[in-house]
Amino acid sequence: MRESMFVRLSLVVRAGTVAVLLAGWTGRLGARLLVDALRRTGPGGAGRVAPRERVAATLTDAVEGLGPAYVKLGQVLSTRSDVLPPRLCRSLSRLHDRVSPPSDIAAVVRTVPPRLTGSVVGAASGLTLTAAGSIACVFRARLRDGREVAVKVRRPGIDRTMRLDLALVGAVARAVGRLPALRRVPLAEIVDQVSAAVYEQLDFVREARSLTRLRENLHTLPDVRVPAVVPELSSRTVLVTEWMDGLVRDAQPTGARRTAVLNGLRAAYQMLFRDGFVHCDLHPGNLYLMADGTAVIVDAGFVRCLTDFARRTFAEFFYHLGRNDGRRCAEVLLSTARAPGGGYDRDGFREDVVALVARNSSVAAADFDLVSFAASLFAIQRSRGLYADPQFVFPILALLVLEGSVRELAPDIDFQAEAVPYVLRGLQETASLTTRP
Repeated sequence: MRESMFVRLSLVVRAGTVAVLLAGWTGRLGARLLVDALRRTGPGGAGRVAPRERVAATLTDAVEGLGPAYVKLGQVLSTRSDVLPPRLCRSLSRLHDRVSPPSDIAAVVRTVPPRLTGSVVGAASGLTLTAAGSIACVFRARLRDGREVAVKVRRPGIDRTMRLDLALVGAVARAVGRLPALRRVPLAEIVDQVSAAVYEQLDFVREARSLTRLRENLHTLPDVRVPAVVPELSSRTVLVTEWMDGLVRDAQPTGARRTAVLNGLRAAYQMLFRDGFVHCDLHPGNLYLMADGTAVIVDAGFVRCLTDFARRTFAEFFYHLGRNDGRRCAEVLLSTARAPGGGYDRDGFREDVVALVARNSSVAAADFDLVSFAASLFAIQRSRGLYADPQFVFPILALLVLEGSVRELAPDIDFQAEAVPYVLRGLQETASLTTRP
């Protein structure tokens, strides 16, 4: 009883803090929009920041200012272009690169268990900070047996803060979802899905299992590496893995960079179409490229296990897309979608998807823009009263995240052609499955 009252009181206090911060950001947004409007009416106004861009940028700043829980929520939501405007998703994606290290590194180090510091050369002083995220900090260390390791340490107090903030966001989503204008949008369900994905990333035992599984699944790809876990030194709050030397964001020279990007893309296709165990957040902070052309996946906090039905459905969709068969694409999508409001325009949806696929059929494969295509597809779903099942959304958006790196670092790679052997193999392996389980 006392604990329940304490939690309620904590929620009220946190809600008040968040309300004050949001009020401040709302005031700043209003002032910025007013200034922008005045500037646009003056000389040279055509080049000023558009109101919607300003709103997206200010919302991203507000998310960053609210603390680690909201930063992680923003990072995950940046992949949900099926429910959020693409402009806002692009802005939120910048949160991946805007996380500041904690002001008190010593406080983070003090949370490291003695059994780990006792195994590190120099004890706690042997931990050298190399990276900081919204949930954890990563240190480099040398074990007494000579191994170089990466030590991922959860930020102190993040568990309680995350639980409070996620509960608060969920309560707001349920309240807002009752508004007449939003009753057809599964807002509370979407927030619950994203919150679950965020909270799971606090459990490093779970991440250790995921890393190990990815390492086993991808061992047949010699130019894709996943660091080995040191299980005897890992726990729910500390993850110890082998140290990977030579990690860079864009491998040099150009030939090696292209090879590394291609290897990362092939790993993603194998995860999606063959293994059914998918890394949903392969942004440059999680997928590194090495100068010898190797792709390295260093984080597995956000992964999803697909059912055989989901694997089959993905393979069918991409197969029909490659054949420019819009009607079959529409049927596949309808088999995975839901209509929260109870009614939807089935014929209109089919016609829109057929038209979308037809428009893209004349585009050269190397010029096909998956991000633009997916944004149009999600917009069609929303306009016709449909929303995709989450087990189909996250993996598709994983490809969108990866495509950004492919387009930036190796734009000549044919995103679709590389998928063909994996799609066909996926169809073969799930050939006996024709209905939803």
